[in-house]
Amino acid sequence: MPRFDLLVIGGGFGGYPAAVVAAQRGLKTAVVEARLLGGECANYACIPVKAMLSKASEIAAVLSRGFSVDKRFREALEYALKVSQRVRSGIETVLEGYGVAVIRGRAKIRAPGVVHVEGYGDVEYEKLVIATGTDPGYPPGLEPDGKLVHDNRTILSYDGEPSKVVVVGGGPAGVEYADLFARLGAEVHLVEVLDRILPFMDVDLSRAVARYLRSIGVKLHTKTTIGRLEKLANGVEVVLSSGDRIKADIVVVATGRRPATSGLGLDVLGVKLDEKGYIIVDEYLRAAKDVYASGDVAGPPLLAHKAYSQAVTVGLNVSGEERKWSPKAIPLVVYTGLEAVQVGYTLDEARRRGYNAQEARIRLGAISMAVIKGAEYGVAKIVYDASSGRVLGLHLAAHGASEVAGEAALAVERGVTVEELADLIHPHPSISEAIALAAEVAVGRPVNYLAKNKP
Repeated sequence: MPRFDLLVIGGGFGGYPAAVVAAQRGLKTAVVEARLLGGECANYACIPVKAMLSKASEIAAVLSRGFSVDKRFREALEYALKVSQRVRSGIETVLEGYGVAVIRGRAKIRAPGVVHVEGYGDVEYEKLVIATGTDPGYPPGLEPDGKLVHDNRTILSYDGEPSKVVVVGGGPAGVEYADLFARLGAEVHLVEVLDRILPFMDVDLSRAVARYLRSIGVKLHTKTTIGRLEKLANGVEVVLSSGDRIKADIVVVATGRRPATSGLGLDVLGVKLDEKGYIIVDEYLRAAKDVYASGDVAGPPLLAHKAYSQAVTVGLNVSGEERKWSPKAIPLVVYTGLEAVQVGYTLDEARRRGYNAQEARIRLGAISMAVIKGAEYGVAKIVYDASSGRVLGLHLAAHGASEVAGEAALAVERGVTVEELADLIHPHPSISEAIALAAEVAVGRPVNYLAKNKP
C-alpha cells in the first residue's frame, strides 16, 4: 500500500498548491483527482468563461463592422476549451516537476490514515487535505438536462448557436453569462429574485454593471422568479412570476453552489459540517487531527484566488510552519465588459463594525482611460476611517478594473491611508488613476475633479 506524508483529495486551486508547497519542503505528497486537474476554475468556471468572454469581444468587434460570423458560440467555446487544456497542462507540469504523484479516481476515507481510491486501491497518509470544492446548485424544476437547460458544466458541451437565452441568477456567474451571449448577438433575458443584480456587491457597482448590460441589449428581470419551464420541440418557454412568457433556445442556470462532501466518509475522521454542508475549520484551516480543508469546500467566499491562498497556507501548516489564515481583503471581481471590483468593506459594513467610516466617490468621466474605453459612466469609491484615514474598502467599476484589484487588496490589507494613496504616482493614462483621484477627494484636495464639496 503506497504511503504519503501528505495526501490531497482534489486537484483544483484549493488542493494542488498545498501539495506543491509541501513537496518543496521535502514531504512525499500525492493528489487524488476524480475528474480533471485544475478543478472547477480551470475546467468549468473562471478560465473557460473568461476565455469565451475574450473571444466574444473579438466576435462582437467583427459584427460591429457589418461582417457576419458563423458558429459564434462554437468558436468561443472551442477557444475556451483550448485555454483550459493549456492551464491544465501547466498544472500537470508543475506537479510532475515537484515530484507530486497524481492518482486518478474517486476517493473515500476508510479509516484515519487510509483513503480508498476507486479503480486504484488503498492509500495511506500522515496528513490529509480535503479540497473537493463545490458542485452547481439549482432550484427544483431548473435541473440541467444538457439540452435545453444548462449549468456551467453542461453548457461547455452545448453544440448549438442560441439566438435567445434566459439566464437565471444575477450573481457574478449569471451576469458574466448574460454578457457573453449578448456579445455573441443573442437576445438575453437575465432573471434575478432580488431587487438588483449583483445583490451582494456595493450598490453603485451593481448599478454600473446593470447600465452596461442594458447598453448591450440584456433585458433585466429583477424581483422575479421562474414560475415554470415548458420544454418545446425547438426550445423552451419560460414563465416568469410576473406572468411574462419568454421563448428561448436554452436556459442557463447560475443560482449558486453546494459543497461537494457527500460520500467522502468525513464522519470517520470526526470532521464537522456547518448547516450548509461546508467543512468547519479553525484559523489554521484544520478540520480534525491531521486533517485540513481548503478552497470552496471550506466555505465562502467561493473564489479561486481565495482557494489558492488557503491551499498555500495549508501546505505550510502540514510542513510544520503553523500559519493562520486571516486575510482582511479578498478581491471580488466580475468580468463583464465593465468589470466590477470590490475589496474590503462597503460603507454600511464598515459602520456596522464600529468604524467612523466615510466614503469618497467619483464618476470616471475624469479618467482619460475610461473615456478612451467608452466607459466614463463607471465609478470608483474609497471607504475609509475618518479618524485614522485608513482605507477600509476600495470599489471600482471600470474597463480593466480587475488589473488594479491587487493594488486595492494591498491597500486594505496593509492599512494604507487615503493620504498615502493620494500621494502615490499612478501611470497616465490608466484606470488605476481612479484610485488616486478618489483618494484625493477623500483628503479634500482633488486636482482633476470638481468635487461637490470644494476645499
